[in-house]
Amino acid sequence: KEECPGAKTSGGVSNVSFGVAPHARAALNSVFLYHAVAAGLDLAIVNPAHITPYAEIDPEQRQICDDVIFDRDPEALPRFIAYYEEHGTTRARTEEKADPTEGMTVDQRLHYQILHRKKEGIEGLIDQSVAEHTRAEAADQGSTNVAAVEVLNSVLLPAMKDVGDRFGAGELILPFVLQSAEVMKRAVAHLETYLERQEGYTKGKVVLATVFGDVHDIGKNLVNTILSNNGYTVFDLGKQVPMNTIIDKAVEVGADAIGLSALLVSTSKQMPLCVQELHQRGLAIPVIIGGAAINRAYGRRILWLDEGAAEPAPYPAGVYYARDAFEGLDVMDQLVDPVRRADLFARTVADARTPTPGVTRSAAPAAPAVVPVATDRARFQATIPVPPFWGPRVLERIAPEDLVPHLDHNALFRGRWGGKAHGAEFEQLVRDDFAPRLERMLRQVRFDRTLTPRAIYGYYPCFADGDVLVILDPTDFARELLRFTFPRQPTGERLCLSDYFAPRGDQPDVVGLQVVTMGPRVTEQIDAIQARGAYSDAFFLHGLGVQLAEALADYVNAQMQRELALQAPAGRRYSWGYPAIPDLEDHTRLFDLLPVTASIGVTLTESFQLVPEQSTAALVVHNPAAVYFGVRDLP
Repeated sequence: KEECPGAKTSGGVSNVSFGVAPHARAALNSVFLYHAVAAGLDLAIVNPAHITPYAEIDPEQRQICDDVIFDRDPEALPRFIAYYEEHGTTRARTEEKADPTEGMTVDQRLHYQILHRKKEGIEGLIDQSVAEHTRAEAADQGSTNVAAVEVLNSVLLPAMKDVGDRFGAGELILPFVLQSAEVMKRAVAHLETYLERQEGYTKGKVVLATVFGDVHDIGKNLVNTILSNNGYTVFDLGKQVPMNTIIDKAVEVGADAIGLSALLVSTSKQMPLCVQELHQRGLAIPVIIGGAAINRAYGRRILWLDEGAAEPAPYPAGVYYARDAFEGLDVMDQLVDPVRRADLFARTVADARTPTPGVTRSAAPAAPAVVPVATDRARFQATIPVPPFWGPRVLERIAPEDLVPHLDHNALFRGRWGGKAHGAEFEQLVRDDFAPRLERMLRQVRFDRTLTPRAIYGYYPCFADGDVLVILDPTDFARELLRFTFPRQPTGERLCLSDYFAPRGDQPDVVGLQVVTMGPRVTEQIDAIQARGAYSDAFFLHGLGVQLAEALADYVNAQMQRELALQAPAGRRYSWGYPAIPDLEDHTRLFDLLPVTASIGVTLTESFQLVPEQSTAALVVHNPAAVYFGVRDLP
């Protein structure tokens, strides 16, 4: 691989164990395969019946096999042989005979395979189950179609419900849920060969969309996966979808509900507009909302058609907040049942009318009469650095592996990849699944250029003027280019970011700016993977792409710290959309300073979000005292 970049490799894995007793070969083959894949093997020739998943081989056997494979000492092979002569034969024969589905009915085996994420043989089990249900229905003039519907409703959907219940109980992490959904998709795809396309096959119809101006859709995609694999017909309109398009599609297909997703506070404002428009058109389609920017209180608030009225009326079809995909599934299950739907609406309205303890509808607290000014205090804690150049500079030739030292593994494994466990259980999950997966994925994205890191950054002269940071022309310090305005903290010293820059003086201060991206191909890859039903692969790639974008921002930030001769915590970066600089419209000013689109291909949406999604922008403050604490504003 090193000498011939791009070359593919294949290997007959069992060659490694010739001469070893048959019962000992499975473990040795499996451990060797694990290490070979980690080293770059592209294609393995194996008998799958003779391969044990690496995570299912106990640590003692792994250690013994590793000693042989890596020839760690002269006694490695004799020790391996002795171990399997003493333990292996009985254990291997017992394990070979042990079938966890032995004694189960066909339907129970289907349930087991969906729950345990096993795709192999699922089509044969579907055939057997449909045949058995057809025979059972024969006395009632049943048909294969009726039997197939019965298999869906009484076998497959309960299995996915079990998966969801275990996820809710913390027994399964999200990637495992998605792998179960892949098995379910394969099972349903085969089951559909028995089904006549007729009205009533679907549990219900849902129109899904990420609202206009919002480029993020991983959460919506998860909802699509869960709903579609639980019997619902989902019309996924994608991201940045105009309100009229959503409503028109819901009317066209006779949707039982509309699902709206938003990541940001600014884009979540599309949600109440959609509810109001539905009411104006005389439509009664329930609306389910979700996303990082919103909460249950927001759902209760936009339920009212005229929040300011003394007795506001609720939207007749209801607005329902769903914390995650499985809560969305639960809401849908209630909405498609007329009795449960009425109860859900009544409970939702009652909850919305009940005041939240400690929260009133009074106006926001007035600002203090005297606003402390911290500029002088902050300024004297910093020496203005001298940048190596003024204006912008583009960074290219950045490889994904260059970003690994800056990759936050905890944020990736827990935040992006959904690792919920703690202690030894989490360590095992990382060791057996996440760490090897990360290594494989980094090698793959480097090979096929799924990720193409690029960055632009620069230094600009500036000075503070109250709440405003004034940016000057790098070629003419007397000429003002533009201004950034920062909000003050609502409490305490009421600081803002401009307080950490020097006021106008003989020497201008310096501000750093950066925009980074992992390129457009990763989004295209994620969409293609999602479309072919490999939900977990799309989930993992999305998480890696987003987290590597953060790593790239840190990589560039570290370079800026070196160039300015700063020591942490000096040189912190602050991104737009967060409390210190919440106004995303400032991205347009940033793009006026840095030739972002022309140099690295990043563009802005109508709501000023960065495209591709795996991109970030930041303002870098050299002052080590700049530790801004704010409260994120929720709608």
